[in-house]
Amino acid sequence: MNYELNKKGHKKMIYSLLLTLKFILYTNLIKVEYNRISIIITSSLISALILSLIYRSKSKHKSRNSLIFYSVVSILMLGNATYFAHFNNLLSVKLIPQIPQLKTVGENLKILLDMKKLLLITDIPIIIAYRFFTRSKARAKDPIHPLHRSHSNVNLFNVGARPQGFSISSIINFIRRPIVLGVAVIALFAIFNINGTINTIKTQELFTYHLLDIKNTIIKDEKAEADGILTKADIEDLKSRASLKEGNLTGIGKGKNLIVLQVEAFQNFAVGLTYDGQEITPNINKLIEDKSSIYYNNYHQMLGRGNTSDAEFVSQNSLYPSMEEPTYTQYAHNTYYGLPWLLRDNGYNAWVFHGYKADYWNREEAYVNQGFQRFISEKDFTFDDIIGFGLKDEDFFDQSIHYLKELDKKDENPFYAFMITLSSHTPFLMPEEYQTLKIREEHKDTMLGNYLQAIHYTDKEIGRFIESLKKEGLYDDTVIAIYGDHFAVLSTDENEQPIMSDLLGERYDFDSMMNIPLIIHVPGEDIHEINTTLGSQLDFYPTIANIMGYNNEKGLVFGRDLNNTEENYVFPQTYMLKGSVITDTSVLEISRDGIFEHSRAYDRETRKEIDINQFKALSKKAEEEINKGHYILKHDTLKELK
Repeated sequence: MNYELNKKGHKKMIYSLLLTLKFILYTNLIKVEYNRISIIITSSLISALILSLIYRSKSKHKSRNSLIFYSVVSILMLGNATYFAHFNNLLSVKLIPQIPQLKTVGENLKILLDMKKLLLITDIPIIIAYRFFTRSKARAKDPIHPLHRSHSNVNLFNVGARPQGFSISSIINFIRRPIVLGVAVIALFAIFNINGTINTIKTQELFTYHLLDIKNTIIKDEKAEADGILTKADIEDLKSRASLKEGNLTGIGKGKNLIVLQVEAFQNFAVGLTYDGQEITPNINKLIEDKSSIYYNNYHQMLGRGNTSDAEFVSQNSLYPSMEEPTYTQYAHNTYYGLPWLLRDNGYNAWVFHGYKADYWNREEAYVNQGFQRFISEKDFTFDDIIGFGLKDEDFFDQSIHYLKELDKKDENPFYAFMITLSSHTPFLMPEEYQTLKIREEHKDTMLGNYLQAIHYTDKEIGRFIESLKKEGLYDDTVIAIYGDHFAVLSTDENEQPIMSDLLGERYDFDSMMNIPLIIHVPGEDIHEINTTLGSQLDFYPTIANIMGYNNEKGLVFGRDLNNTEENYVFPQTYMLKGSVITDTSVLEISRDGIFEHSRAYDRETRKEIDINQFKALSKKAEEEINKGHYILKHDTLKELK
């Protein structure tokens, strides 16, 4: 028995040591800034406690169970680190329904899974092979080797074991007892609770974070529910934002068709950019310079767990998206009164176009309650060639023209066409024949270099599409709106961030990362303007509704009409945590541990840090606003108001 316990103890010590080394790497990968050592110690103690319980159990499969535990923890760290690299957040059990979508983002995973992250799991195959080899060798040498004996009489706390004397070995054996480790873990959490660092542990320590995530998924957070309660005053305020108010540009598009292009990964830095004498978006630039266009250059993404689908949802409905699951999945059957419904109530036919699978992001099901009458999806297009994710933009636009002509003739009513492009999807790997830019050597095979090629191609196809609208007689009587769905190049990427900062001539951070363009073009109108009003995708619906001239009497919106608003804020909830704020002049970035005092604020123009305390009230307002949005989704408030 002593031989068995000693051998098992050594394995437990090795696993504990290896996990501690991995926790050090892991906390670096998820960019833990505060109380990092406390988090590493906590994770190491908890893992040592679990391993100790495994080895002192009565199971005959201690070695196997400990390896399973070690492997699961290692893989979980890898999953968190990989997800964090793209979403600046940790995994949640609420994301499990999205697992089938992994097959569609294989190239993205290849880029995200660098060697540094893979170090978290590369030893597992070696350990498995070693374990198999030593067990086989032991069986061959001694068929009644202690590895095969049952030790059901091992005491959980090793009480009654033969005294080993006062030595380093005996001290180690005492420390690794479950009861000692358990007391140590409890004491640690008591200390964290007293000194105020418990929130850091809850939000970033591996075991604590995931246990709380599971708990919060199963049990509703009553405090969060209470924080999100809507008062009558709140409802009146949101109705007021939705109501049409006569002002600048009101009704200039009334009675016209509306085409909205949501362009995949279209970031604002690409607009007007000249790269070694090459215009990256010449067609978009030309549209912006047209006398009939307004360019909103201070416009930001507003996402939840659904990425592109959330960009659609927010833009169409001016509601905050869910942070639990993709909104199109979690709240597909809610009652909405967004842009499609508003236009349909005013005689329009509303169709949506996307060259990918109809069930991706649950679009086919969700579009019904969004108000779309028909979904032109992958099955409705002929595939000549595929770029990356799916149907290339050239074919998407060329074939969509035929559907638009059909839609234009339908009932002789005006139409609303919402079109979502695809070719500029990350990781931006364009076939060689579509790479028409000359990229500098230092930018080749980088995310930036690939992106410039991809968005340049999409810009070309948007230009061709506009010319096709003119050729088919659809242009003159159609309002065209174009915006990006979300960022292309992540500002927290250690490789890409310096490249982007060098290109832009200023620090590339969340503010510039989340800045996407919005262009609204009304043919024949003399309205040329660069609108610098701060806004986000929440503001698209009230802004375009004002231009189209239709009053929203049935809905609630969180956004504002950017053509008739002086003061506005952006309250992000992804990449930057809830409570973060973007104003006209400043950015408040809530710390990853959720502690306000650890946060940072900076001037948007100079990028110099400023006092965070001036943002306390605004940060609270941001949380309240987002909580109201989540309340509306959870309680299907629009249905109740009908």
